Amino acid sequence: MGAKILLSTEKKSALKIAFIYLCFSGAWILFSDQLLYFFISDSLLMTKIQTVKGWFFVLITAFLIFFLLQRELRKMISVRRKLDESEEKYRIVVENSPDLLYRTDMDGRIIFVSPSVQKLSGYSEEEAMGMKMAEEIYANPIEREGFLKQLEADGYVKNYEARVKRKDGTLWWASTNAHFYRDRQGTIVGVEGVTRDVTRKKEAERALLESEHQLRAILEANPDPMVLYDLEGCPLYINPAFTQVFGWTFSELKGRKIPFVPESETGLSMKKIKKIYRTGKPLSFETRRLTKDGRLLDIILSAAVIKDGTETIYGMVVNITDISEKKMLEAQYEQAQKMESLGTLAGGIAHDFNNYLSGIFGYLDLARKYTSDEKVSRYLSKALKSSDRAKSLTHQLLTFSKGGAPVKEIGGLDPFLKETAQFALSGANVSCSFDLPEDLWSCEYDRNQVGQVIDNIVINAHHAMPEGGEILMAARNLDQGNAMPDLPLPPGKYVKISIRDMGTGIAPKYLKRIFDPFFSTKQTGSGLGLATSYSIVKRHGGIITVESQLGKGSCFNVYLPATGEKAQVLKEADPFVYKGKGQILIMDDEAIIRDMLTQMLADMGFSVVAAEDGNQALAFFKRQMGSERPLAAVILDLTIPGGMGGKE
Repeated sequence: MGAKILLSTEKKSALKIAFIYLCFSGAWILFSDQLLYFFISDSLLMTKIQTVKGWFFVLITAFLIFFLLQRELRKMISVRRKLDESEEKYRIVVENSPDLLYRTDMDGRIIFVSPSVQKLSGYSEEEAMGMKMAEEIYANPIEREGFLKQLEADGYVKNYEARVKRKDGTLWWASTNAHFYRDRQGTIVGVEGVTRDVTRKKEAERALLESEHQLRAILEANPDPMVLYDLEGCPLYINPAFTQVFGWTFSELKGRKIPFVPESETGLSMKKIKKIYRTGKPLSFETRRLTKDGRLLDIILSAAVIKDGTETIYGMVVNITDISEKKMLEAQYEQAQKMESLGTLAGGIAHDFNNYLSGIFGYLDLARKYTSDEKVSRYLSKALKSSDRAKSLTHQLLTFSKGGAPVKEIGGLDPFLKETAQFALSGANVSCSFDLPEDLWSCEYDRNQVGQVIDNIVINAHHAMPEGGEILMAARNLDQGNAMPDLPLPPGKYVKISIRDMGTGIAPKYLKRIFDPFFSTKQTGSGLGLATSYSIVKRHGGIITVESQLGKGSCFNVYLPATGEKAQVLKEADPFVYKGKGQILIMDDEAIIRDMLTQMLADMGFSVVAAEDGNQALAFFKRQMGSERPLAAVILDLTIPGGMGGKE
């Protein structure tokens, strides 16, 4: 290849002028003499004309050279002015730039630096000149090595962040854009670049990162489920509580909407979402949501929009509070209030009914006593048994209305268990078989309340076998010297009563709830039977457990504290006519009770004084205290509506 000739602008201008002069002078000499010889033959005249022609050539040449030189000078002056202006602009930029402009040689020594070095690093321009980047500028030489590797690999470095030292020893974060620079021959002779102070940016990033860590810690520690949504309604973040309550993980929901809005709540939810995006104000409302396994939860949903640095809404954050248990407790409380009112009503009705029933019972007994007709006596005995059962039911109503404090008596469980179960199954298509050992221990129990427990369990067993079947009732003695490992019972002696059916069984998910108040799997159930039974047995110092398998039936086990002694079978006493004497005071607000008791006691030989309330009874009692005829007994009605009863 031929050598390239590089000509400067000045040489080009000089050659241009010389070429123009050469062409003009050559043309003048060549053509002017030939033209003169063609027209003039006189040599003297030719000499004079050639002298004039010479001076004319000199003048024209001088003018031409002046014109050419003046034009080139104008160009040079214009170029110089532009160069000065460019240098001035560059100087202003360099001197006023907040960023640091620098140049180093290949050894990393600074050979040029802008005045901003003073403000950024504390070094003057003179102090910075000659300093080595790796040893004296970079806080960590390894970061300088990373800078050079990137520069060598790509030929440039963009936004390379590293810590550098100030003159006072403190550190600041520098972001550098740099590249190699070359001489006129294209040889790399150093590095030049621009460095910017990004310390505040790094501190802001660190503060933001710390803030994000704190926020994440708060969100993950929040016991309420939380979701961060984008504008499309897809989750950007869910906290662990959401997964725990609703079942979905973030990986399952990423890029799609959460399928937990029931159809009945879609309209309300869409209305609220539109409102929050339209107004930008937080809101809270009560609604329902589905879990992954299909459970429906009552919740309070609180939501607020989230904005970026330009106040542009880019999503929404939602806090979900599960109030299902609260709603259930509210419903239970409301039901309990109703039951309390019902109990008050039942107590009032049972009290009055018990009074009337006592009169019926007493007069039936009197009628049986005075009849000589065997057939009438038999019917009256049956009427008395029915009245006795009605009296037991009335006692249950009274127990229910007063909270159920048991009135215990020591007695055997056989034939009590048989009679109770057979009565509960009267007219049913279900039979009951019994396995009750002769040595079964006695228990201290309230016959009415424990009878209610047996009734509830047997009736539930009957309902579990709508097509008919058999119930097995068994009992056995348990002597536990130590606490039972699988039952919350103290050491002692117990009788275990087991009632097994062959019915539909209880689903495992319901087993832990069947003793909860108001819980029922039956369409018409109140949910009080087993809850009341559990409470009664608990008040007796025992416990109820249940075992069940779907399709195979259930077995309820009732544990009652026992005396450890065999129950004594009491023989019914032979009837005899009782006779006595003395004066008895009766106090009852019901006339039928007063009349019936007066008649019965009079038949036994007593004289009777009757009072309607406590005030009359006290007045008579005080009069009799000083008399020669004291009272043999006092029979008091415990409660008198609107007056003083036996308790007072």
